[in-house]
Amino acid sequence: MFAGMSALDLGRLRMSVGYSGNKLHRPLSPIEVGQLICAAQKKGITLEDCAREIKLDRTNIKRFIKILELPDDIKHLINWGSSKETISFSSAVEILKLSSLDEQRKVTNKILEDGLTRNEVRQIVQLRNRSNRSIEDCIAEVIGMRSIIEKRYVFLGCIIDSKVISTLSGLTQKERDGILNSGIEKFELSNATGRLGHQFFTLVGDQQLDSKINLLGKSSFEGLIRQHISEAVHS
Repeated sequence: MFAGMSALDLGRLRMSVGYSGNKLHRPLSPIEVGQLICAAQKKGITLEDCAREIKLDRTNIKRFIKILELPDDIKHLINWGSSKETISFSSAVEILKLSSLDEQRKVTNKILEDGLTRNEVRQIVQLRNRSNRSIEDCIAEVIGMRSIIEKRYVFLGCIIDSKVISTLSGLTQKERDGILNSGIEKFELSNATGRLGHQFFTLVGDQQLDSKINLLGKSSFEGLIRQHISEAVHS
């Protein structure tokens, strides 16, 4: 065993950081990888030993640890690649270069709303850090360089039941997403996708999602999703 880590966790860790095929088949999310690496560190394992064990260089090891500094309402969105409901690991690393949590959240939201690529995120961050311009101006300039703009609608909800939060904390990202996806199907949000963290959930969709939220009201809509999650973890 490596630093008291179970053989199962070690295997998942190796497959997640070294898997070269379909990113969807990686058993752990980048955040879960970072958490396992930190757990190994707490047991006295150096970064060099950890890097050698999972065949990853020290620089990338540190990136997995660094993204754990992002706020919880961003962390649950991080995935290996970008999609409508997630931000890529590489984009998350770029977002960390913004010192303001508010700016980190604004760029994250724009990734989901407008499908910002990693290169666009890098451009925004560099523009913000090299000038005195607002993050809004930097985002607008980079998006303005596009020929076509796709509009998405983003909804962020919060779990308030401590027992539900505790149960969700014990599940993997894939298990949590399965719960949220069943809710998306249940409420017939056919064009929406989502991501469920320990305490936050995010839905991303088109006009249909926006219309549903406006019809029910934000509080009622959040309550329905929250209730579904609660029923699912207790079933």
